[in-house]
Amino acid sequence: MTKALPIVALAGLLIAVSPPSIELPFGWATVASRDDALTAVWAGLQPAMLADKAIVLTCRSNPSCGSPTALRFIAIVDDAMTFQGRALVGHINRAVNEGIATTGNNVPWLSPLAAMAVPGDCKSYAVTKYAALGEAGIAAEDRKPIIVIDRLHPAETHLIVVVLADGRWLILDNETMILIDSTGKPTYDPLHTLDEKGVRDFPTIGVTS
Repeated sequence: MTKALPIVALAGLLIAVSPPSIELPFGWATVASRDDALTAVWAGLQPAMLADKAIVLTCRSNPSCGSPTALRFIAIVDDAMTFQGRALVGHINRAVNEGIATTGNNVPWLSPLAAMAVPGDCKSYAVTKYAALGEAGIAAEDRKPIIVIDRLHPAETHLIVVVLADGRWLILDNETMILIDSTGKPTYDPLHTLDEKGVRDFPTIGVTS
């Protein structure tokens, strides 16, 4: 995704937040974000995401809406909604992974419909899954894009989505079709969580650029 500086765990900050809990993504509460650049990028993406929602709504009532990408998005969601819980989530993860071509280049932050129209990177998959989960009826508080660092590849950050399904926070990742508990991916260190309310940080400092 992007280059990252080394992560420094802050003992004082660890004490200041809630203790680990399976009820929280990765088992940790979050704090107000210090990353103004990321906050601005995520806020700047919101109007385009809202515009996509309006296009999807139009195409649901009129399949001749002129947006093949929106119709593909709707098909993914409607197919997923024939399932429930973990199966619904797994269908969205697989369908989006298969529905966007992968590029080795760094792709800018795109809205879901824009992301589905061109080869993408982890941001493209995660933003599309986040929107698809919402379209499938998953509440905003139960789905979150999260920026992580994989300790196996510490020079770069990676964007995934976590979703609360059947009482567990599950990872949706473009690198695998398998759903994994957020606490079951020990090489992932979470940095930032994103949602409709903005950006928050996990109890480590990670600076992206």
